[in-house]
Amino acid sequence: MINYRTSLRPFTALGMAAVLGLGLSACASEAPAASESQAAPEASESASPSASASASASESAPAAGAAGTAKDLTAPGTKLGLGEKAVTHSNTGKDPADAKYVEATYTTSVTKITAGAEADLAALKDAAKFAGQTPYYVFTEHTLDSLSKPSAGISEPRLNAQLKDGTDAQKLIIIGSLDQCPTKRFETTGSGDNLSYKVGSTMTSCQVFLAPAGDEIVSADYADSGFSYASSSDNPYRKNPIVWSK
Repeated sequence: MINYRTSLRPFTALGMAAVLGLGLSACASEAPAASESQAAPEASESASPSASASASASESAPAAGAAGTAKDLTAPGTKLGLGEKAVTHSNTGKDPADAKYVEATYTTSVTKITAGAEADLAALKDAAKFAGQTPYYVFTEHTLDSLSKPSAGISEPRLNAQLKDGTDAQKLIIIGSLDQCPTKRFETTGSGDNLSYKVGSTMTSCQVFLAPAGDEIVSADYADSGFSYASSSDNPYRKNPIVWSK
């Protein structure tokens, strides 16, 4: 059976979930068993916190060593065009002293925002509920610059998209993928307990957002909701996200 869901910014409640039929490749955020060009079939949204945000994005090539080199985070409130780069981060857990805690930094860019067609949603269960909605495909690249320790279980930074009036668009979380919206995971190295994402490799992702008839999606932002701070008030991006605009 085909299911679906939509969601708003992570600080609001999730709505619907979308599952496509057989033959669709995976598009979820989950650790692969080996180096892959497609995502695993389940969706995982691990949240993550900590570290201080400093200024300026670095566009130099990432280090490709075992741990890589952490970079200064791009300042909250930075405004960018499509294709321009920012330094972002994510983590697992809240306590850096925990043996399972992992932190990563990335060079992130929103590369394009493209409009689809209402017919693209026909494969979803109860597609009639999406009448008048246009899917928009937000394409993002993340290059893994550093890992505090080897890991293949850390989620990439999460982004949201905005309509013309600046409000967040509904996100369609898909288990599987639309042909118009492919995803390629980070490369991996090692195996078993030593399996890890490869520092220096790049993930290309695509997320689906919905725009009502007569509206459109014009930007995407990074509010650092994938980093687990001890308190949400510690997150300087919450009210001043990094924004990529068309």
